[in-house]
Amino acid sequence: MNANSPGIFPRTLAVMGGAYGNLSALRSCLRDAEGLQADLKAFTGDSIGCCGHSNEVVGMIREGFDLFVAGNHEQQAVARSTSCGCGYSSPDDEKISCEAFEIATAALGDAERDWLATWPDRQVVEMEGGRVLLCHGSPGQTSEFLYESELDDLRLDAWLDQFGVVGFVCTHSGLPWVRLLGDGRFAANCGVVGKPDHDGDPAVHYAMLRLSAEAPPSIEIRRVAYDHEAWALQMEQAGIAPVFVEPVRTGVWNTGVASLPQAERFRWLRGSQSRNGSAGRRARWAPELLDAERWRPTLQEFEALGLLSGPELEETLLLLDPAFPFFGAMRLASSVHVHVKVDDTAALPVDRILGLGGREENARTGYCKYAFEGGLNLIFSSIPVAEEDQLEPDENPQPARGKPFVDHFGVDLRREMGLVRAAFEDASGIARRVGWPVKFQGGGGRPVFCCHAVVAEKCWIYPPAEGSRWTRPLELAYGPLEISQEMNGCDLRPVDPRHPAAAAAAACATAH
Repeated sequence: MNANSPGIFPRTLAVMGGAYGNLSALRSCLRDAEGLQADLKAFTGDSIGCCGHSNEVVGMIREGFDLFVAGNHEQQAVARSTSCGCGYSSPDDEKISCEAFEIATAALGDAERDWLATWPDRQVVEMEGGRVLLCHGSPGQTSEFLYESELDDLRLDAWLDQFGVVGFVCTHSGLPWVRLLGDGRFAANCGVVGKPDHDGDPAVHYAMLRLSAEAPPSIEIRRVAYDHEAWALQMEQAGIAPVFVEPVRTGVWNTGVASLPQAERFRWLRGSQSRNGSAGRRARWAPELLDAERWRPTLQEFEALGLLSGPELEETLLLLDPAFPFFGAMRLASSVHVHVKVDDTAALPVDRILGLGGREENARTGYCKYAFEGGLNLIFSSIPVAEEDQLEPDENPQPARGKPFVDHFGVDLRREMGLVRAAFEDASGIARRVGWPVKFQGGGGRPVFCCHAVVAEKCWIYPPAEGSRWTRPLELAYGPLEISQEMNGCDLRPVDPRHPAAAAAAACATAH
């Protein structure tokens, strides 16, 4: 059926978006829609993307669809922009998406670009059961993300009134949903056909609408499986970066996650539990790489050596309590370190520590680190590590603490992936909500120097000294730890803003 057939109104409409150059998935979705005998097929933008094959995917869409709506990728390609125009809230997500856009436009021919220029920003299709608006991000903006967890029904209704339609279908976010608004009105996101919806299932999605004069509207989100592994291998052979290949293979995004609402970030955990069923293995909200069962005996040995106190041991274990405000970061941490200040690292019982299974790493004068199974590290230092360490005794009104003592805990978020980045970025907001001060180091291309080590960014969080089960500063470090033989300098732990000599300590650290 042609979209412009006079006097004939379609009853069924297949709506797809977000192909991103994934020919295999798009082909499977078209085949599925043809099997359902869709009267019309609409493509709602972002034809090109990280999979390349831009000319081929544009040709497949031109041949296989009746209606077209431009997404941000089409609009930016026509404008010959180097930016994807995705509109992510996270700069890192936007940067990676722009890298995908470079892959797409490098393979796009002039004739194909010219045809994309004919696509409208939105389109209304007359169906037997009423008029339906097709758009990319939202009815009002191409690059707006409409997430199910943040939908406002009043706003959805207002859009339907504005455009005189019974419903609208968008894409862009990659996460499908259907919202029925009453009186036969609806809004829907068709998902995308070029990548999974972050639920741990590599299948892709599109929407099938059935709007007849006799029945209420039916909007079905179609799940389409395809040979995703073969396509992932083809992407790898073409030299496409792993950040774009892995979601195709695993069904879990590793970019775009930092921009998702909190409720959407762990869809793959809920999806895993749903697919396994109640009789299957239950998805656990537990650390992925940390083994709490190994921590206690190791910490008890250090208590026996006189290097940890009983309360310090218990506070370390409380980092793995789900009540810990930053348990989401702990869940994704590669390791955790307990930083202990001692009088002299040369006096440590090294043989005893190695006998406990510790691996010595990055040992320097006045500093040594021991890594243990379960993702637990013990760091000992007798050099200045905090801004207040630079104060003269008469400048610091707080009494000197007897050593050894735990100066702070470190949460090592080493993996450069979307969920981990999101956990790092969320930490400051969580801290402010519970009333814990925050300080940042690094970022914007400037790394954090830790003597012979370098890391991309740090977020320091300061629990209250009293009235909380957690009392010591918390260091969240994002990015791989790079070790060098040369001394890089040292960005000291920022002083707690509530410290009575905070201003003097910060000034002293700047002077040094």
